[in-house]
Amino acid sequence: MRLRNQTLTGVDIGTHKTCALIAEVNPETGNPLIKGYGFVETRGLKRGAVVNIEKLSQTISQAVNAAETMAGTSVSSCYVSISGDHIRSMNTQGMIAISRDTRGGIGEAREIEQEDIDRVIEHTRAIPLPVDRQILHVMPQEFTVDEQSGIKNPINLLGRRLEAKVHITTYSTTVASNLTRCFKNIDLTIRNFILQSLASSVSVLTLAEKEAGSILIDIGSGTTDVIVYADDGIHHTGVVNFGDQLVTSDIAYLLRIPHENAENIKKNHGYCFTKNVDREAIIKIESIGNRPARELPLLKLAEYIEPRMEEILREAFMEAKKADVPFTSIQSVVITGGGALIKGCEELAESIFHMPARIGFPTNYSGCEEELNHPGYAAAIGMLQFALQEKLNNRIKPAGSESWLSRIWDWLKNLTESIM
Repeated sequence: MRLRNQTLTGVDIGTHKTCALIAEVNPETGNPLIKGYGFVETRGLKRGAVVNIEKLSQTISQAVNAAETMAGTSVSSCYVSISGDHIRSMNTQGMIAISRDTRGGIGEAREIEQEDIDRVIEHTRAIPLPVDRQILHVMPQEFTVDEQSGIKNPINLLGRRLEAKVHITTYSTTVASNLTRCFKNIDLTIRNFILQSLASSVSVLTLAEKEAGSILIDIGSGTTDVIVYADDGIHHTGVVNFGDQLVTSDIAYLLRIPHENAENIKKNHGYCFTKNVDREAIIKIESIGNRPARELPLLKLAEYIEPRMEEILREAFMEAKKADVPFTSIQSVVITGGGALIKGCEELAESIFHMPARIGFPTNYSGCEEELNHPGYAAAIGMLQFALQEKLNNRIKPAGSESWLSRIWDWLKNLTESIM
């Protein structure tokens, strides 16, 4: 399927800021061409969950309106990132017979088609879920054709049985319903939810990093998302329930300054690896009221920041270790999100993970490069890239399309296949 002059809209709702992007498909590269963007401070959201529908609706409306004005167009639907501690993940597998004889047994081997892959992937979705949870993504890790495992693309291979190992993420239907209400209030339809860490990985990680094994850590303001790749497959996704907003809170408390001032100091002077800090450097701290500015050694500021950033990265380390692959198969760490730009973040990550680390910037897009070349926009840009690829593959389903009745029907269909 070819997409021409088709508008894509993505809304990335973070604890600190909400980013709306409007893009078209670049006819030369097939990547998103950003036509407009809007950034506003988020109100009404806490750690991925809606706490005030009216305020969050206004936040989304302001961001989307700004993007529409810049792009010179209006939109009626969008893709939305989703994160928070309500996200759950698991690794599972499914198997189907791709050839049967007239007696109901396994028949002669035949070529595997896309329909077979779609059917075995659908088979993996037949897992028991509570009524308040719904599947977000089913991401293949590898396929097995008869006894041959480790296959990434089984198309046109001959076989009798096809097995798929997949990584499944689920989300709270309550959280999703509240988010949906916010968009409905401003007459926007959600085309689909996309996991924030997955979106970030699409725009930040290279194919070589996915194949060699890599951990992506997306440090947001209220949460930190973790995703583990190995052999070009996703083996774990998880969320740490705090982010670099705690760093700002620590600075504000220890220096007795407003939160806004602390945020500026963190961005302009923050350092989270004390070993590399200039011991002689001094910074000035603006005081409240008419009091004169204070001087603070840069080392002292780093000593305030390092413990909290170390806590964030160590929690991310423990989350990544939940993956079903040994750490020896992981070659690197990539840090993205707004918290990734605190100086020394790479060095601190390397001291914790004992592997190379780098800061991840979004790639494979065009338009507004100067404004969007920031780790904080990795999820927003990656969301458009993921949505574009899924639309090309005709595999994306509208959000909330899988009802409890359809899940029961799938379970009965898969049970019948197993008996036969």
